[in-house]
Amino acid sequence: MRVIDVTIMILAAAFPWSTSATTILAIPVLLMVLITYGPLELTKDWTRPAYALPVALFGIAAIGVTWAHEVPWSDRLHAFEKVGKLLWVLPLALHFRESGCARMVFVTYVASSLGLLAFSFVLFISPEVFHLIGAREAGVPVKNYIDQSQGFVLIAVVLLGLAAESLRNGLRNKALLLCAVSSAFLANLAFVNVARTAFIYLPIMLTLLALRYVQGWSLLALFAGISALTAGLLATSPNLQTKTTRLFKEIDSYRANAVFTADGYPAGGAERLEFWRKSIGFVRSAPVLGRGTGSTRSLFAAAAAGHDGLTGLVVDNPHNQTLAVAIQWGMLGGIVLFGMWGAHLWLFRAGMMGPNGNFLALIGFVAVVQNIASSVFNSHLFDFYQGWLYVFVVGILSGQGEGKRLE
Repeated sequence: MRVIDVTIMILAAAFPWSTSATTILAIPVLLMVLITYGPLELTKDWTRPAYALPVALFGIAAIGVTWAHEVPWSDRLHAFEKVGKLLWVLPLALHFRESGCARMVFVTYVASSLGLLAFSFVLFISPEVFHLIGAREAGVPVKNYIDQSQGFVLIAVVLLGLAAESLRNGLRNKALLLCAVSSAFLANLAFVNVARTAFIYLPIMLTLLALRYVQGWSLLALFAGISALTAGLLATSPNLQTKTTRLFKEIDSYRANAVFTADGYPAGGAERLEFWRKSIGFVRSAPVLGRGTGSTRSLFAAAAAGHDGLTGLVVDNPHNQTLAVAIQWGMLGGIVLFGMWGAHLWLFRAGMMGPNGNFLALIGFVAVVQNIASSVFNSHLFDFYQGWLYVFVVGILSGQGEGKRLE
């Protein structure tokens, strides 16, 4: 068990920086859990929806390989691999029922992310460092700004929750320190680089936090203060202004069937509209069982034949989790997906039961809501960083909270 704990802490340190290290470390964690606890312990909880439904989605993806007609096996296996991470939820939960190191795992992850945060600021203010490491985006040393935003937002919100808990317990200095660290992450999002999807899920997450700790007129005052702060940030942050105004230019690109905006930037918003339009047609053509695992790219390739611009793009990701599932596995997959999200929200429901609710459950609830909200504009369960972040949070917190009346 100690070896598993240490391996998971190393994984938590590597996770913000490296996809390869995460994959290399995740596999032995699963094998060690299987050896330590045995298959009987694992299968005992498969009847619980929170653990059974991720396995069910994986099973549908496995069977769906068989009805993906005229789809290359490389595409089938690649799509199947993206679902595989969901199998880690139950083993992590099983281990953290016995292990008490969840707090150290979180501290390790935050400390590693603080290093990434500092590097991000250095990269942003120093063109020399930017060119030295060959970064592709301002303030994003590794991976991409969407991954970075997802992690930074979750950490910032959790630290604010911990600050509220500390303030309730009379630990003012600790609360101030946690608020300062949280503000550093939020400042990076506001002034350096941020995914526009964060404009959707960050307000929802902050609202859940406010509803947990603030009541009555104080809640209205808090919302007024947050609104004023948001307006001030929009007025002073070139990053936020650029991200916001570019969206309207991308809508114009959609009307013009252009891959780039008038000022030469990729029209990500326009691409999403086109992907969704085609994806809805794909789902309608096979609404019950879908077109099979890995069929997305082939469908887009067939629809793009003879076209250029936006309509000529070929992708394997419709940038919406529901559509990504429904294209491949139809209504069957969609029911399992929404059932899984619902089961995990229900698992962590104690986190929203007023100021005396379970704090571990609050973190889990907020993380699930973040994944659901961000998955409107992305396929975040299938994306590497966001998918693993979801699996780690749900698996670790559900296991750690078993002895603390999480359910």
